[in-house]
Amino acid sequence: MLPLRLFLTRLALRPLGTADPSERWVRWVHVSELPDPSPFLRGGELLLLAGTGFRPADSRDYVRRLAETGVVAIGFGVTPVFDAVPPELVAACDEFGMVVLEVPARVPFASVVELHHAELVRAETRGLKRLSEGQAVLIKAAAGPRPLRAVVERTADLLDGWVRVVDRNRDRTWTAGPVRDDPEVSAALDQACRSRSPMSAALTTAEENVEVQRLLGPAPTGYAMAVARRAPFTVADRGLVGVTASALSLLFTAPSEASSPEALGTAVVAGLLRLPALARDLAAPLDRAADVRWRIVRGPLDAPPGSRETIVQRLSALLGTPFVAQDGSFFVALVPEDTVDGLPHALDEAGLPAGISRPHPAADLDPAWGEAGAALDAARVGGATVVAGAGLHGVMALLDSPQASRYADRLLAGLDAAPSPDPALLAGTLRSWLAHHGNWDRTASDLGVHRNTVRHRIRRIGGLLDLDLNDPDVRMELWFALRWRSQIH
Repeated sequence: MLPLRLFLTRLALRPLGTADPSERWVRWVHVSELPDPSPFLRGGELLLLAGTGFRPADSRDYVRRLAETGVVAIGFGVTPVFDAVPPELVAACDEFGMVVLEVPARVPFASVVELHHAELVRAETRGLKRLSEGQAVLIKAAAGPRPLRAVVERTADLLDGWVRVVDRNRDRTWTAGPVRDDPEVSAALDQACRSRSPMSAALTTAEENVEVQRLLGPAPTGYAMAVARRAPFTVADRGLVGVTASALSLLFTAPSEASSPEALGTAVVAGLLRLPALARDLAAPLDRAADVRWRIVRGPLDAPPGSRETIVQRLSALLGTPFVAQDGSFFVALVPEDTVDGLPHALDEAGLPAGISRPHPAADLDPAWGEAGAALDAARVGGATVVAGAGLHGVMALLDSPQASRYADRLLAGLDAAPSPDPALLAGTLRSWLAHHGNWDRTASDLGVHRNTVRHRIRRIGGLLDLDLNDPDVRMELWFALRWRSQIH
């Protein structure tokens, strides 16, 4: 979003009426000569019109509808239709608190749109640079002395606002910046602390924008933070909030005196980037939390280009954990074992049917990775999230377990007898290929190999099993055998 003042100063647009253009923010620039454009607007627009077909007598109803929609300001282009902004329009804008700007003839509407686009691109570039620099500042604070206090203070400085972090289990609070006591914010913090499921909230008070997040800690509940600033939160701002949530959750789970600064800093970065480093670097600090084991969640991720920070932030809120990473077209996350209740429903409601592993110690996540992958394959077929080891459902629940296991073993005996380490590799390839309905490209993308490699493996699997993999009945039975093994073992 851009300040409305930017358009006034850059293009010399003249404000009319009594409404103050200060502290107004423009989300989009829209041009419309419709008598009522409000059905096509979302709010936050600077609406431009030249008055074609505009009737000054209808000004009040026109402005009222725009104000109800949330339009920020009206830019009225003078000449050739009107030599000046109609006074009826100015009066109506004064009545409804709408800013009205005179757009002179020398300023084409295209210039306003181009300015908005150029500033958005420039702001995005600045935001990425600011996010990178801010992440380094926060990691350094988390790895230094008095890390909890340092992270809270650096976050308030970076966002030019205030931060409140609470630990209800030990009755501790950290604040930085000009904290305001607001009942709505306090209620959201209390709710986040009580919640055992993913919890976040975006609030707008009379003077500020506030982000509230549930934090992770050694206890199931009791940790949350509120971050507030006068200006709206940008993508970069929310990225910094995500880094802060990751750092604070790690510090709550593994206090700085129990882990080296290097391990903590690396863990924060790894937790935001990719799984292999996540599994290795988070193991030491997370395993210090007594009796806490972790599940891996793997699921699809339909993220448009350039939206990584937003997607990861949303997934973090949905899953109730800061340990979320984007892995190509999928996401990977770590969640404490006791927070799995409600996750399948939340993921399915969000259109992200995923696979969830059994609980494992942080230092031994390799089995969890495979379990989550097998559960994800089952979720693709069934269209709903699957939790490994959560019990059998559907037709499988009706089968005799020993007989079904013997049948699966007989069917897959050819793969089991392949020279090591081929059995697991080939079984994983077959499972992915069946899950993608025999699509070579999707299977190759899922496995991270070339499509010709997939073809070679499938031909070898067909030879080892002595089966025609083009037969749909054969595919069905192989899928059953693989599903049975993934849920029983």
